[in-house]
Amino acid sequence: MEADESGDDVASGAEVTVKMLNQWEREIKKDHSIKALKKLLLAFYAASHMDSERNEQSDAPYRIQGMSIFNKTVSTTIRAAPHAFAHHAPVVNGKVQVKGKVRVVQALLKSYMASLLELLRQMSDAAMIQYLIKECERVVVYFRSFARYTRELVKELLRQFGSASADDGVRISSLLALRQLAVGATGDVVDMALKGMYLTYVRHSSVKNMASLTTIQLMRNCGVELYGCDGGASYQHAFVYIRQLAIHLRNSMQLRSKESFRAIYNWQFVNSLAFWTEVLATYCGDRADDQPDLCATLESLVYPLVQIIMGVARLVPTAKYFPLRIHCIGLLLRLSSATGIYVPVLPLAIEILESPEFLGRRPVKSTLKPLPLDAHLKAPKEYEHTRVYLESVLESVFGILADTVAAQSVRIAFPEWVVPATLQLRRWRKRVGKSWTRFSKQLQGLLEKIDQSARLVQQNRTKLDFSPSNLTAANQFMSTTEPNSTPVGTYAASLRKVRAQQRALLLEAEAAE
Repeated sequence: MEADESGDDVASGAEVTVKMLNQWEREIKKDHSIKALKKLLLAFYAASHMDSERNEQSDAPYRIQGMSIFNKTVSTTIRAAPHAFAHHAPVVNGKVQVKGKVRVVQALLKSYMASLLELLRQMSDAAMIQYLIKECERVVVYFRSFARYTRELVKELLRQFGSASADDGVRISSLLALRQLAVGATGDVVDMALKGMYLTYVRHSSVKNMASLTTIQLMRNCGVELYGCDGGASYQHAFVYIRQLAIHLRNSMQLRSKESFRAIYNWQFVNSLAFWTEVLATYCGDRADDQPDLCATLESLVYPLVQIIMGVARLVPTAKYFPLRIHCIGLLLRLSSATGIYVPVLPLAIEILESPEFLGRRPVKSTLKPLPLDAHLKAPKEYEHTRVYLESVLESVFGILADTVAAQSVRIAFPEWVVPATLQLRRWRKRVGKSWTRFSKQLQGLLEKIDQSARLVQQNRTKLDFSPSNLTAANQFMSTTEPNSTPVGTYAASLRKVRAQQRALLLEAEAAE
């Protein structure tokens, strides 16, 4: 706020004291004094520009000396200013109604928001950043009244959300403020928030280690939450970005060059697929009943996304890229399990088992540590063809097989559906079981659980009194039975628990290094 807007002559460069701050706060709370509010906001302006305009402090109406006065000024303003604005610019039915001198009150609001944003830009302490973001969220209705400050707030929240130094608390606070800002905002603001959130996520989605996976997962979950605030805008953005992914994949399939493959086989592309998978799995599956209109809007995007993921999985079907294929299978399984839409996942997994790495070539012995496939898209050169790498692949594939079969284990056609897969798995075990003894035993256990689950379904089918043509009744078959409670479902849950424990140990080991 400019000094000449104060309407009151202030000694140039007067030093702010605790006594002055307490007096202004009393006058604001007792008398709703505009004069005291102007002075407090001028002091707040000086506090917010301590670093950015240190050389110009002599021209400012007030000066801040020392951290104790700085902290007092910030806390007093954030405590008193919203109280004053609630009186002079009350919110009625979601809209700001300014009383009295409109231009004066608007100038004060602009000053407060500008200083708040400037202070947020300069802060590096996570606790202070969260404090300021929560204050921005508290006065978000005032930000919405000014297009310029709305845009600046969106940009700053996205910057904080994507900052490499930001902790989980800052990211969650940024999401909550963005969501609060987007709800009820104009279409331009919603588009800016949705686009900015997705692009910020993509820019910071490179996986360096297991710890970075946790951060990326949090950012993805935050983005998914934001995409639930406006169905129409979410569909438009999802359609555009999924189409872009499809175009990149088509170009790569046509060119078949190393450069074109690199455009697909990178973490940004894979995590973009993961982002849209989670959006569709959440709003067309997990929360479909809570937001049926959003589900109906987004559901048409499931098929093209599945086609893209399957195309990426089969683009370069070599052993080096088994980790990437496993990532893609995991995305398909998540989408299928959440939405109830059948996706043929098993062939992609069984193709890995039937590759020459297991059926023809003898693996190379190695003393390397086990490779965490979650943090890799391809095998490092020193791991190629090694037994330790292939063991990691088999552990992941068997987990996928168990999860995929478990998801279908309460379907009425399960006993027939699982026959081709079990025949292939038994044939694989017979051919290579002696070379992979531990995994042969694990596969035998899986096959036994599959047989038990098939018998359970057959027992329930003997009690039915409707024909196969009654699709509605067929879809309700064993609807009260959870997939995780079947024999193969229980087995799959135990494998997931082991994998979770292994990931936790890897994270602890990384933190200790």
